Amino acid sequence: MVRFHQSNPSEFILLLAIATALFGYVFMATGLGVFEAQSNAVIMRTICIAAAVLMMSDVVQCADIARGGQRNVKSVHFWIFAFYSGYFWLVQMMLMLWHGTENMQSFLMTWSLSGAAFGIFMAFLNVGDPALHSKRFDLERPRTERTLGFLYYVTPLILSGMIIFLVWFPPIDERSERFVFLHLILLGSMSPLYDFHEENRWRHAYPRILGATLLLIGLLAF
Repeated sequence: MVRFHQSNPSEFILLLAIATALFGYVFMATGLGVFEAQSNAVIMRTICIAAAVLMMSDVVQCADIARGGQRNVKSVHFWIFAFYSGYFWLVQMMLMLWHGTENMQSFLMTWSLSGAAFGIFMAFLNVGDPALHSKRFDLERPRTERTLGFLYYVTPLILSGMIIFLVWFPPIDERSERFVFLHLILLGSMSPLYDFHEENRWRHAYPRILGATLLLIGLLAF
């Protein structure tokens, strides 16, 4: 599997998205007991689970590359990797476990704290191998060396502020709930540190494009 990941990184992300979505579907349809197996809610959230994996993998992988497989708590890249790992955990838990707008505040506070713990745990536990991800990305010129490069460091603060805003001002209806999923996934995938290699750019980029397409389908068609 490691060899396949290294030689076919984009296809690995696609397989990971499929596996995660299948797990989410089975979990929601049979484990929670609040969704009917073929309900629109389950189908929509399953599609969004796959979209989240496809779109947010780039941000997590780039943060892992910048971390360099080190457990150096003095490095900002260590904490950015921990943040995005925890944020991804929070998004997946919301998609699989959140029943509706009525329990948004307690849900977000509980799973944000568990996401923070999960992210820090992953940053310490997973030393990683940057070579697994570097085939897709151009490491010579990170976005922090460009105009507005500071946004890479600011984005985790913006996302944290969005979560705090949702705690104080939770969505009030199903339409607002869909916008929450849209913003959580879209904004959480906007700031990878590196761009794709120009060589085979479309092959490297298609998981993100497919993820954006699935996100729109999931939120608009169901």
